[in-house]
Amino acid sequence: MADRTAKGLGNRRAVARIDLAALSHNTAEIRRITGPGVQLCAVVKADAYGHGAVPVARHLVRCGVEVLAVASVEEASQLRDAGIPSKILVFGDLTAAETSEAIRLGLTATLGSVDAARTLREVVDKDQRLPVHLKIDTGMRRIGFSPAELAGLPKLLDGSGLVVAGAYSHLAHGDSPGHESHEAQKVELLAACENLSRLGIPLPMRHLAGSAGLFAENGTHLDMVRTGIALYGGLPHPGYASRASLKPVMEVITRVAQVRKVTAGDGIGYGHTWRAPRDSRIAVLPIGYGQGYLRSLSNRGYTMIRGRLAPVVGTISMDQTMIDVTAAGSVKPGDEVTLWGGTAEGAPDVMELAERAGTIGYELLTRVGNTVPRTYIEPFG
Repeated sequence: MADRTAKGLGNRRAVARIDLAALSHNTAEIRRITGPGVQLCAVVKADAYGHGAVPVARHLVRCGVEVLAVASVEEASQLRDAGIPSKILVFGDLTAAETSEAIRLGLTATLGSVDAARTLREVVDKDQRLPVHLKIDTGMRRIGFSPAELAGLPKLLDGSGLVVAGAYSHLAHGDSPGHESHEAQKVELLAACENLSRLGIPLPMRHLAGSAGLFAENGTHLDMVRTGIALYGGLPHPGYASRASLKPVMEVITRVAQVRKVTAGDGIGYGHTWRAPRDSRIAVLPIGYGQGYLRSLSNRGYTMIRGRLAPVVGTISMDQTMIDVTAAGSVKPGDEVTLWGGTAEGAPDVMELAERAGTIGYELLTRVGNTVPRTYIEPFG
C-alpha cells in the first residue's frame, strides 16, 4: 500500500496546496469557451480567492491573461510591489488619497456614480491621466450609473484627466442558467454604450460576464470576461458542468492527530451533537473554524482519507475537527486527510461542501486562514 502519511506537512497542522498546472488548464478552458478576440480579466481580489494573489497573478500573466482585477488600491499595490506590470482594474470606489496612488501605480479605476465622478474630477487634473471603466447598473441595483445619469457625463469629465477606457455591468442572475434577465441586461448595457458613443465618449472595452456569465450565454462575453471562481476550479452552477472541464486549484490537507475508539451510543464533541450508531473509530484533526474550516460543516462535511470518504462528526471546534474513520481501514496518527480539492476520484468538492454548509465556495476558499501556509506546485515540477 502507498505511504499516505502527511510528509508534506512537516510540523504544520494543515497546508493549502496550490496546483498551478490546474490554473493553467482552467485558463485554457476559459479561452476555449470565449473563443478568439475576447480578452480575459482574471479576478485576484481577496488574495486571489485565498490562493495567494502574487504567485497566482504571476502565473496568470505567464498564461497570457490581459488584465488583472482587484477590489482596492491596496491589493493592486501588492501586485505592483511584486513587479507585476499588467493592466490592473480596481473594482472599488476610490478615495482622494487612493486616487493619487492609483495614478502613481498606473491602475485603471472604476467610476460608478455621479458623486464619485465629481470627487475624482477634483483630484485628477488635466495634466494627469487616470483610465476609468464606467460601471453601469443594468439590474444589480448595487453600484453603477443609471442609464439616465450618463447624459451628463461628458460635461462632468470635460477638462479632467479622467480617460474613459471601457464600460461594464454585472449579471444579477449569472448563476441561473437560461435566466431571462441575461439578455435584458446585455441589451441595456449595449444601448448605454451606444448612447455614450453618440455623446462623444467612445468605449473600446465592454464587459458584462463574470464566471457565471461566462457559462450562461456566449452573447454576454462582449470584449472581455471577468473570471474568478472558474479560474480556481469552481463551477457557479452544476448545470454548467457540461460546458467546461475545470480542475480544483486548491487542495487543503491536514493530518490525523489522534485516533480514538468509541462505543455505540457515545456522544462526540461539544453538546454531543453526534452519537456513535455503532462501535466506531474517530480521528481527530488539528484544524477547525479558527483556520477556516467552517463550523457549519459540523455533522455535514466530509473528508477523504486513504482514498475513502470519512464524514465530519460532532461539532467542529476552533482548532479541532473529528471524522468517523470506521470504514476507512487502518487509519493511524500522521495519515494525510484531504478536506477538499485534489485529483483523487471522489475527493471533496469545495462548491458541494459549501452548499452543505449553507454558503458558497467563494467563502470557503477565502476563509482559509493565514495560519494555513500555501505551497505552490509548478506545472513542470
